[in-house]
Amino acid sequence: MWNRSEQTWWMVYTNRRATARGPKFAWVHGTDLGVASSADGGQSWTYRGTLTGLEHEWGHNTFWAPEIFWHEGTYHMYVSYIQGVPHDWAGHDRHILHYTSTDLLSWTFHGKLELSSDRVIDACIYPLPNERFRMWYKDEAHSSHTYAADSTDLYNWEVLGPVITGRAHEGPNVFRFRDSYWMIVDEWRGQTVYKSDDLSIGNGIV
Repeated sequence: MWNRSEQTWWMVYTNRRATARGPKFAWVHGTDLGVASSADGGQSWTYRGTLTGLEHEWGHNTFWAPEIFWHEGTYHMYVSYIQGVPHDWAGHDRHILHYTSTDLLSWTFHGKLELSSDRVIDACIYPLPNERFRMWYKDEAHSSHTYAADSTDLYNWEVLGPVITGRAHEGPNVFRFRDSYWMIVDEWRGQTVYKSDDLSIGNGIV
């Protein structure tokens, strides 16, 4: 996203503790959000560190898959969150948390989103033509399918239900290109691409 204070591009991303010792998948958890910036339009990037001030409860916790959306003077971040540093995939709640900032450095915590289950990650936000906003996300409790929720204010969300079903997948990313809307998801065997004319539920085609 464009950092309006620095006048540089910022990339905020899922970090990994690749050299951390511990059983099984502990290295995937306990992660902060990494930051890199570019002053030349993305041709080169400088690592800047990790975002701070996101902790809302005690302990060493897990942050994944940040989605940052700029609207009317405020950055809204929706980030996947797991309490603690689990060493396995199963048995741990996953939630999407909402934060806001005016400078990408100081963040205000607004709470956990109430979505379709307690196993949700990978938020993606895009504005709808009717002045509403849509969030797509992965619901692991429902076959790891993409679900959607709508909002009028970016704070309160109404779950619509499944959008992309079939084979399990994650990481929905929605954008507009050449008069169509596109969604890319990760099926762990390559990327799958969907296309829509109007972002309506059930109107995606491979």
